[in-house]
Amino acid sequence: MLKCSTLMCLSLVFGQAHAAEQWLLTADLWGNPVYGTLTLTSKGDNLSGDIDGDKLSGHRQGTSLTFESTDANGAVYHYEGKMQDNTIEGIADFPDTNHPNVRVKHAFSARKIATRPEGQPRRYEFMPTHYSNLFDPHRTPVLTIWPGDTVQTKTIDSGGVDEHGVTKALFGNPQTGPFFIATAAPGDTLVIRINRLRLNRDYADSLDAIVGRALGARFATQADELGKPVRWKLDRERGMASLETPTEHLKDYTIKVRPMLGGLAVAPGFGSAPVSTGDTGRFGGNMDFN
Repeated sequence: MLKCSTLMCLSLVFGQAHAAEQWLLTADLWGNPVYGTLTLTSKGDNLSGDIDGDKLSGHRQGTSLTFESTDANGAVYHYEGKMQDNTIEGIADFPDTNHPNVRVKHAFSARKIATRPEGQPRRYEFMPTHYSNLFDPHRTPVLTIWPGDTVQTKTIDSGGVDEHGVTKALFGNPQTGPFFIATAAPGDTLVIRINRLRLNRDYADSLDAIVGRALGARFATQADELGKPVRWKLDRERGMASLETPTEHLKDYTIKVRPMLGGLAVAPGFGSAPVSTGDTGRFGGNMDFN
């Protein structure tokens, strides 16, 4: 699962441009975390930059930061915070969402994102130790990567079982990730290329069922005995699958395997609750599409 569409990057440049820093910033709006993209550039004590494209200005004094931005409708957003180690915490003063002339204070915080390694794009090997059954914009990223980077990792099956037959997560399409794509922002086009996808065990499980939404009334009356588990044998060298205990009519039946990631998504956008990894939407999701 890739996570970027609702995440917030904070890029700060203090002094020279090569000192750029990135942060993940969260504003707490009545108990709801909200994310966006903030860029700050420092020249002396003066700050400039933008918030989601809205220009800002401000100043820095020691560890204290003060800045404000104005959106396309003329609404002003004011921020005051303090930087300590790899975090920033403070208070934001926003217009009330229902009463533009009323101001409301909200807490915000930020955590530092690692600086991009110098040189060519990197290749990372990531071995997951836990999985997510939600496409969740609030889940902490497991790895930060940059455009052009490559990740080699592994997944488990939709029942939560790994390559050794051990249950590692709750059934229902548990996902590997999320991965934070540094510099990505809402509205960007995110291109993911799957360079290689291969099986990592010698069996697969399915059901002898038809998806309920595909059943018309006539077929539904004939499907009451369906839903039993079916095990398949996988010939990974030949790339073929056959039934482990076939009926007489299917004893010679084989089918070519076409490995896929059942789920692939970015985080749902603002206003969306975490979504089950069994579902789909404009963010991607459980597409079952190779």
